[in-house]
Amino acid sequence: MMPLLVFRERVKNFYQRSDIYLVPIIKFIFAFIAFQAINSEIGYDGRLKSFLVVFIMSLLSTFTPPAIMVLLAAAAATLHVYFVSPILSILIVVILLVLYLLFARYTPRLGYVILAIPILYILKIPYMIPILLGIISTPIAIIPMSCGVILYFVFQVIKTAVTMQVNMTVEDILLVYTYVIDNLVGNKQMIMTIVIFSLMLIVTYFVRRMRFDYAFEISVAAGALTGLLGFLVSYLILGKSSQIFSMILGIIASGVIVFFVNFFKLTLDYSGVEHVQFEDDVYYYYVKAVPKVTVTTPQRNVKHINVKDFSSQSLRSDWNDDTDADDYDEDEDTYQEDHHDYTYHRRPIDRNRNDDR
Repeated sequence: MMPLLVFRERVKNFYQRSDIYLVPIIKFIFAFIAFQAINSEIGYDGRLKSFLVVFIMSLLSTFTPPAIMVLLAAAAATLHVYFVSPILSILIVVILLVLYLLFARYTPRLGYVILAIPILYILKIPYMIPILLGIISTPIAIIPMSCGVILYFVFQVIKTAVTMQVNMTVEDILLVYTYVIDNLVGNKQMIMTIVIFSLMLIVTYFVRRMRFDYAFEISVAAGALTGLLGFLVSYLILGKSSQIFSMILGIIASGVIVFFVNFFKLTLDYSGVEHVQFEDDVYYYYVKAVPKVTVTTPQRNVKHINVKDFSSQSLRSDWNDDTDADDYDEDEDTYQEDHHDYTYHRRPIDRNRNDDR
């Protein structure tokens, strides 16, 4: 356990020292992956799939708020659809605009959630999002999470809708619009996914706020178990039993990932729990204090001191003859004699060699 704690502290210290560089890099990588995921799902316009366009949009998303990244993603998706069906693109604009306004009004800082869900669906671990949001956010995060689920299913509907032969007649246009709306509103799998994800988030959130020991760790397991039971019932109702095995593996992997994220975010030492009581003019307080686990990473400080008062021969003689009387600190590689500190550039010690004394 101690090596993991030391590694955790080193990672946190590195991030704190370099966050001014790491945050933009992480944002750029996430935006690049998000735009590439859109291109892989509905990449009909080859011009938007070029590396230069994706790079510029990712670079712009790096130095702007998350809402701008979501807006760029919506614009890219609309232009892809417009390339193959201008009629269908109008409906897509309306759907994405409603989702964007809903998200921007209540949770503008959680724009990454909307784009993360389609990416994690490709990786088969979308279950990680509700558990993670239950750990780090509040139930209001249900809004961007639901928008992300809807966005993913919109992409799936678009793949089928663009293959429909549409003329400019009113009947054909209404047929396409009816098909898209019916497949979204009547999509039982999408509705069940939103409901189960919401339950996972709420269960995780309320369990981790409870006051028993290891609440954070148990909340991750509770959220994963809620998702496991919910999707098991959902797939049995929808007749998709072939997806149950991959769902189980995905939920287990998601729970493990969130557990490690929580390990780096917060680790508590429940062996040092203290209960404190105090009062003021209005209330009497009962406080449970749980200390955080902190370790000091080992550091090696090497001092370079040039000694001009002694010749190298006399220094070697002092080293060989007087080490018993003087103070030698092996950990810091320093040697003290008559209130002087000397630093040695030590070579690896050969235990089998007999020194001349």
